[in-house]
Amino acid sequence: MTGKNFMDIYMNQDLVMDIRMLHERLGKVFHQPLDVSSFTNKRLTINYRSPLERLRQLVPAPLQVEEIGATGMGMISQCVCDFHVTKFGRLPIPWTHTNEMLCRISVKVPKQGEWYRAYYTLRSDSSSRLLGFLGGHFSHFRKAISRFTLRDDGEVYDLTCRARDALCNGFFRGYLKSLSKTKPVSTCFADIEEATQFVFQLDGSCGYHFGQHKLSFQRIQYPAWDLQFCHQADYDFSLLNYLFAAYDLQPEFDCVLFMEQVPQVWGSSWLYRADEVG
Repeated sequence: MTGKNFMDIYMNQDLVMDIRMLHERLGKVFHQPLDVSSFTNKRLTINYRSPLERLRQLVPAPLQVEEIGATGMGMISQCVCDFHVTKFGRLPIPWTHTNEMLCRISVKVPKQGEWYRAYYTLRSDSSSRLLGFLGGHFSHFRKAISRFTLRDDGEVYDLTCRARDALCNGFFRGYLKSLSKTKPVSTCFADIEEATQFVFQLDGSCGYHFGQHKLSFQRIQYPAWDLQFCHQADYDFSLLNYLFAAYDLQPEFDCVLFMEQVPQVWGSSWLYRADEVG
């Protein structure tokens, strides 16, 4: 079934508004017992603004959709990337490569009486069977194993995902000659620094376990960022198309952000209740 066919079948049924059903179809959240270290080759993030009240439909109640300044808008994004996992906990492993796509919403998550800036994962696909298997059983957000093709020749970064669930298929092609720190007319951010601060200068990532009514917050160790805007790109993501239409997100394209050669550490995480204070 294609993403378009899924939309045709479910657009006019009440099931489309069952948020728990949607989230558990896309991927579940659970404990992650170990830190995971990685080194990103390239990551491009496609960002759309959407009214806060529209995005709140997709985010469980303990979380808050983060507002972009005082615009009344939040942000939903699609990441396309490839990276190597280098360590599990303190144990170095042979560098293991994966291509990935990830759909996320910028939020604030409560933990122990504090609020943290994070992204809320809707979906994560991995090309590596090993990492997909481990991520499907031990990761903070349980990944799906999907088929990818990658072209990265220094001029074009082209990544295609063919998921078992065709609702999650995706295609991206970015033209690297178009990279610069000059802001595009489409963005609401004043400059690359402001865009970096909102989209990537976060405390971590988060998720929600609907069965246990518990949150997960994963701290992420980031480097000093050095991002650019990608001014020329083509893409098509079935999941974004579906969410935009089914939940009337009223999306406004903002920008595509580019980074490369980035080390990160994805922290261990454990489920907790939103009202836990210690």
